[in-house]
Amino acid sequence: MSVKTEIDPFRPAKIYFYSSLFWLGAGLTYGLILSLKFIWPNFLAYGPLQIILQYGRIRPIHTNIVLFGWLTMANVGALFYIIPKLCRNRLSFPRLAYGSAFIWNAVVFAGTVVLTLGYTTTTEYAEWPLWIDIIVVLMFGAIAFICFATIANRNEKQLYVSLWYFMGSLIWLIGLYIIGNLPYKMLSGVPQFLIFWFYGHNVIGLWFTTVGVGILYYLLPLLTKNPLYSHKLSLIGFWTIATFYVWNGPHHLQNGPIPLWLMKAGVIPSVMLIIPVWSVLANVFGTLKGKWHAVPHNVPLMFVVVGSIFYLITCLQGPFHSLQGPSSVIKFSDWVPGHAHLPLFGAFSFIAFAMMYYAIPKIIDHDIHSKKLMGAHFWFSVVGMFLFAFSTWTAGVLEGLAWIEGAQYGMQFVEMLVGMRPLFIIRAIAGALMLVGQMIFVVNLAVTIGKARNAQKGQENSA
Repeated sequence: MSVKTEIDPFRPAKIYFYSSLFWLGAGLTYGLILSLKFIWPNFLAYGPLQIILQYGRIRPIHTNIVLFGWLTMANVGALFYIIPKLCRNRLSFPRLAYGSAFIWNAVVFAGTVVLTLGYTTTTEYAEWPLWIDIIVVLMFGAIAFICFATIANRNEKQLYVSLWYFMGSLIWLIGLYIIGNLPYKMLSGVPQFLIFWFYGHNVIGLWFTTVGVGILYYLLPLLTKNPLYSHKLSLIGFWTIATFYVWNGPHHLQNGPIPLWLMKAGVIPSVMLIIPVWSVLANVFGTLKGKWHAVPHNVPLMFVVVGSIFYLITCLQGPFHSLQGPSSVIKFSDWVPGHAHLPLFGAFSFIAFAMMYYAIPKIIDHDIHSKKLMGAHFWFSVVGMFLFAFSTWTAGVLEGLAWIEGAQYGMQFVEMLVGMRPLFIIRAIAGALMLVGQMIFVVNLAVTIGKARNAQKGQENSA
């Protein structure tokens, strides 16, 4: 164990949090470029940039940076902070935890370079080549080992519900990633796509969702100063996610080349997911009882409440999408990225923002630089998300109906694209607002961290 790690037990959490801020800015910058290309397809198409910034390359770069650079690193930072707190001990194997952050940054950077050069498996959320996948699995294994060792050595007898969610997430993620990243080498045709969507759907539901809900259950009592409304409800939510989420992949292939019974089999567990989301929302609203007046004055709590509402909308849309009728209209349209951004940005990034606003000032022992900037970050993010959702959902429905009509009456695809231009402009404005909000977030935390370091240096010099 290094001297620095002994002095600062939360150093691994710090490096994960700080790194995630960099990838957040990078990921959303790529996202804004993507949205501008919907309006100006030749945007930044000059010289070498014409190749490396073409849509087909930067789209997977955007998704992988946001998923594995920003949100995964923020989640691991939260695990390394929360688990020792709930276990009343120090993080096990701190040197391994600290070193893993640098390796993970190298993995995301390598994946970005590889995709920039045009090497991809073409699999949604699994575009990185096999050699990177092997490193990823080893890193997930190391992170799980550290977390489980910390829990096994805990000084707190109570196994809090957040730990249930974290342990389940770490177990599921390793298996999901292995299964989701092997089929392009081993399978072909329909079985390949069934496995693809087993992974594509569940990497959100059994990693980002379950870690996000675990963080939510940790933050709620701390931010509201109320005990969690119902421990039993939280466990019902955990076990129903574990039971039903894994079967949802086929609903992404509704009306596709899979057996009809399999399409229908994907609908039932999709509808059953209403149970865990209602258990979470009941716990959120129950815990907030008597404390709603505090919400407008507490930005982290505002992020938690709005993120929970976005999570509710996400899980109401999912069962709707799984039905064959709605799927026949919105599938392959802009509705789908609008829906995907709702959990990843609107729900669980919001919870990650709240976690970092809460944890980082405590880790560095310094108050946040500006509460006004926190408020600006919240409103830019919320308005940006609403505009993005409105534009993509509206465009998706219109596109789907236009394609159906076009098949009957000969409407040209390019005519539909021209008609969607006003909505694409709103989408780009939304992306700009979201990026500005996150730049405010990063700057606010960076100034806070800088002030804490200066204060620490001053104390050392005076001593």
